[in-house]
Amino acid sequence: MGIHPMMAQDKTVTGTVTDANDGMPLPGVNVLVQGSTTGTQSDFDGNYTIEASTGDVLIFSFIGMKSQNVTVGANNTIDLAMQEDASQLDEVVVTALGIKKSKKAVTYSTQDVSTDELTQARSINVVNGLSGKVAGLSVTTGSSGVGSSSKVLLRGNRSISGSSQPLYVVDGIILNGDISNMSPDDIEDISVLKGANAAALYGSRAANGAIIVTTKSGSNAEEGVTTSLNFTATSETANFLAEYQNVYGQGSGGVYTPSATSSWGPEMNGQNVAHWSNDPNYPVSEYAFTAQPNNVKDFFRTGVNLTSNISVNINNEKSNTFLSYTNTDAEGIMPNNDLTSHNLSARSNVKITDRLSLDTKLNYIKQEFSNVLTTGEDFENPLRYAYILPRNIRSSDIQHYEFTDNAGLLKQHYYLPDFNGGGNPYWQSYNVTKPRTVERVIGLLSLKYQITDNLSLMGRSALDRSNIDEEQKWYIDTYTQAPNGKYVRRSDTSYEWNTDALLNYNKDITDWLGLDFNLGANARKFKSTGVRGEGSNFQVPNLFALENTSIQKLEDFYSEKSVHSIYSFAELSFLGAIYLSASARNDWSSTLPEENNSYFYPAFGLTTVLTDLIEFPEAITYLKLRGSWAEVGNDTSPYQLSRSTSIENSSAINFSNTEPNASLKPETTRSLEVGADLRLFNNRLRLDATYYRSNTYDQLFQSPVSSGYGYTSVFENGGDIQNDGVEIVFGATVVETENFSWDLNLNFAKNNSLVTRISEDRDQLDQGTDFVRTYRLKVGEPFGEVYSRGFLRDDNGNVIVDETGIPQSTTGLDVRVANYNPDWLGGISNTFKYKNFSLSTLIDIRQGGTILAFTDAILAADGLPDFTLQGRDGGLVFGENIFANETAVTTTGQTNTTSVDAETLWRRIGGRSAPIGEAFVRDASNIRLREVVLGYTFPKELIDRTFLSSARLSLVGRNLFFLSNKAETFDPEAITSVENNTASSNNEEFNSEGREAFAPPTTRSFGFSLNLSF
Repeated sequence: MGIHPMMAQDKTVTGTVTDANDGMPLPGVNVLVQGSTTGTQSDFDGNYTIEASTGDVLIFSFIGMKSQNVTVGANNTIDLAMQEDASQLDEVVVTALGIKKSKKAVTYSTQDVSTDELTQARSINVVNGLSGKVAGLSVTTGSSGVGSSSKVLLRGNRSISGSSQPLYVVDGIILNGDISNMSPDDIEDISVLKGANAAALYGSRAANGAIIVTTKSGSNAEEGVTTSLNFTATSETANFLAEYQNVYGQGSGGVYTPSATSSWGPEMNGQNVAHWSNDPNYPVSEYAFTAQPNNVKDFFRTGVNLTSNISVNINNEKSNTFLSYTNTDAEGIMPNNDLTSHNLSARSNVKITDRLSLDTKLNYIKQEFSNVLTTGEDFENPLRYAYILPRNIRSSDIQHYEFTDNAGLLKQHYYLPDFNGGGNPYWQSYNVTKPRTVERVIGLLSLKYQITDNLSLMGRSALDRSNIDEEQKWYIDTYTQAPNGKYVRRSDTSYEWNTDALLNYNKDITDWLGLDFNLGANARKFKSTGVRGEGSNFQVPNLFALENTSIQKLEDFYSEKSVHSIYSFAELSFLGAIYLSASARNDWSSTLPEENNSYFYPAFGLTTVLTDLIEFPEAITYLKLRGSWAEVGNDTSPYQLSRSTSIENSSAINFSNTEPNASLKPETTRSLEVGADLRLFNNRLRLDATYYRSNTYDQLFQSPVSSGYGYTSVFENGGDIQNDGVEIVFGATVVETENFSWDLNLNFAKNNSLVTRISEDRDQLDQGTDFVRTYRLKVGEPFGEVYSRGFLRDDNGNVIVDETGIPQSTTGLDVRVANYNPDWLGGISNTFKYKNFSLSTLIDIRQGGTILAFTDAILAADGLPDFTLQGRDGGLVFGENIFANETAVTTTGQTNTTSVDAETLWRRIGGRSAPIGEAFVRDASNIRLREVVLGYTFPKELIDRTFLSSARLSLVGRNLFFLSNKAETFDPEAITSVENNTASSNNEEFNSEGREAFAPPTTRSFGFSLNLSF
């Protein structure tokens, strides 16, 4: 470290620093006398004062601006207009509470996401656009069709009964949900704050990290009125991966049966067979028995996504306003699965006086779904019926999904009427529907008063309110679920209202010491209400009204909670290179008992920019070390302190089956993080590395008890889930010339999870059970183990077969078969630029993890997959030519030599009710080309001849293909549910992981994007 002598200071230099783009004053600009420790910062109005000598060089630096050197001459006034430096914009990050900070002062891991590709290679759900771009962030998509929700995890699962998803904050507004239905055209910046260390100031829900979104306000626009038009059109096709056999058709034992639901019948050689139709007026009685290789693929259509956006910026000396409207018309790849969306946004920043500023925002979103698809193995999922179509069923026949019988009643066209578990997939798409309308309002009002140059006070109130109106309609003759018709209508309203105040004091105490101190308070209120009416047995056929049903059920829902908080955080900066930060927060929650409803949690951080202190070799441009520790508390859902009741149809009173706990304590997460940021060769090479460890303990969950107590579960504190891992982000400017550049960015993340404790009286907890698996947390094992039936084995691990050569299975779901958590995640992005052309690609990598394929189990029992072709005539010897990786022995220990036919084997191993899950485990590893954008920016000399100020045309693609997919027959990224159900012991948010069940195929999208500004 060098120490430089103070130079003679014989006069006072003053001046004003402004932004060259708009002439606005720049507060906080660093002004330093070169070669000394003498420095100052510009005040709120951009004014500065510094002692210097003639001949001294003043260095002006500001995040996001080009540093400039000015030599002091005879004049005592030096005014400066600073130019924007695009290469330095990544040095500003948005942190907790929406505060912008210099990245070198941040003591924890944070990563920004470029919004350019979000608007070009856009997904209807903006969350999906984050996949592969952030180290440690994983996105899994839901299965409810167009506009489906997605699940986001940062650094793994950690909550047993609550949500492990991050907090979403938009313009300082803590959302009542996520950003899935926001328009990417309105987003200016996305910062991902990873872990509790980064987001501790957000309180109870910060343990999972936070995704911070800053929307456009018009502040960066040119003065006056500017307008942008964006149009994107893409088509989507099903990337259907399942491989079916096309040799054998309907029937069993090689014999054709027109009403069979399986394909164990005879070979399909074009012979005439009786038609299966149950329509008495159907014009076909016999048809050629031939393979229909595309009958499942024909169920899918080409989807379309048309998005139009217009935005207007109004900018002047005193205010800036951003207005935006986005319209989306989307058709999904499945019949009758459409979405129309409207997104209207307005934001305005007004400088009322020199010291008082106003920030207001209003965002209205409306989504109209024609039919929200039911997911998983549920009988209402149309894919359940499409995937099990026998191999001889013609598309034209099954597409005739309804008819009117001789009595004038509407009937379902199907080869086995009234079959439990069967149905026409088109009937399920058009006559079993769930139309839904979602309306959302996000509002913000914020006032900031600059009391002095160093002291400011901000007050803010924000609302996020959603209304959902939904119907569910089952036509008469819907097998199993509603043979006599059924109708459900519900309406839900929920809101989150946050009001906070923040006092900030920021001052350079000396030339080498700075202080940033904040004191704040927050009042949060959440409330949801809902009504639901259900009726069945129509009086008038297919008139969907509750009054038209004979069996009715009415329900009301209500939930409310409030949290009050005070918090403080401070940062000391030394020599502009060492930053020490500390924060503290105390919450009071209405959901915890009075003696435990107050919980305090601190956080500390330290970062040092070594290159600002020590002279390094010229190759080392920047080196920063950082570390932080944090503790975050959490409460629970409402009404866990006393036993709740419900009243059904104004008669029966039902008590909840969960014993309350009046002594609940808050849940706690402790997190430690260290990292380094290294840049070489003038930022040509960039490396950011992080190690973290977190423990979430005293968790709040339900555990089962004997029914003899009068309830089936008890709500308690317990559990300790540990996550630790590493994250690496590497970037390189491989080539940079006047006309060509190539930027490469890699990210890698490895997370290890471990269940270290459940409770004093148990070492395992089951969180979700169905026909094929149970989701189990077990001490000493990773989070999210999936247990199923397995092959019965002897002491040597050999599979035991019975006298017929069929492998025996365990009696219960007691064999560990899968865990969805990956070994590591990675992303590779390349950006090439040549003159006005640009090409960006994103490769998304998931290595490791396993998944249980329930679909394969069910299809195998019906003889549909191609792997069921072997042994149709017998000759299969388990452990020899089928499941050859296993060693099979008889009950007496002899090597198995007994042969069996394929139908007998797969009906025993597969099926719905009791499959051997161990036989259907698939590797979830995959590498996919996630995103490609090829763009052309029209040259300025051409644009200047028009009314436009800029124009860009891009060809875009998403999910184009798998470079590798070890699951082979399905996309392991799609899961049954992403919903979090904290009212139940079965947390659907995470216990759907590790199991695939009739998920829709990946959609491959191609299209173009046109962006115009004037």
